[in-house]
Parts: sequence; structure tokens; C-alpha cells
Amino acid sequence: MLPDDELKPGQLRLLTVDKELILPTQTEIRILVTSMDVIHSWAVPSLGIKVDAVPGRLNEVNTNLRLLGIYYGQCSELCGVNHAFMPIMIRSVSPQLFTMFK
Repeated sequence: MLPDDELKPGQLRLLTVDKELILPTQTEIRILVTSMDVIHSWAVPSLGIKVDAVPGRLNEVNTNLRLLGIYYGQCSELCGVNHAFMPIMIRSVSPQLFTMFK
């Protein structure tokens, strides 16, 4: 999560991150989720995604992003003292642009 003093105009407080997940549109995507400490619930409501991240387990969820843009989510279960500070930011880009990030 970006600290408040590093936010630029238009960036959302408690949702903007310093390392966003960049994914291509019009592509079948499998997201693998696990945890190193406690159970988290990785959720991006605007994509209809909610999957538990459990230590020692590997869970998966599939998606296909249809529109370009930014999708926000967060850990949606009480997982510890910093639970409120676990945002998720997914930027969907064209498949051509995505190949430039590899």
C-alpha cells in the first residue's frame, strides 16, 4: 500500500499499491493463491473473485478480463492486526502491451 504522503492526485487512499498486478485482457487467466502466515481472503469484488489464501495450501481461481482498466480489492476477512492495510490493485492491459512487461 502506498503511504498517504506518496499518493498523487486521483489515487485512492488505502487502495493504491506500489506493486500492482498487471494482467492481459481477452485471455484465460489462472490465479494461484497461498499464504505464508495466516488465512487471508483475496477478493476483487468487481471481478467476482474471492478465494482463500491458506498457509500450506494452493488455491486457484480463473478469470477472463474483458475491459481495460484498474480493479481494486482487498483482504476481506479478519486475518490480523494489519488486515485493513492489504489492498489489491489489478491493471488490465491489452495482450500486446502485456508482452512488453515480461
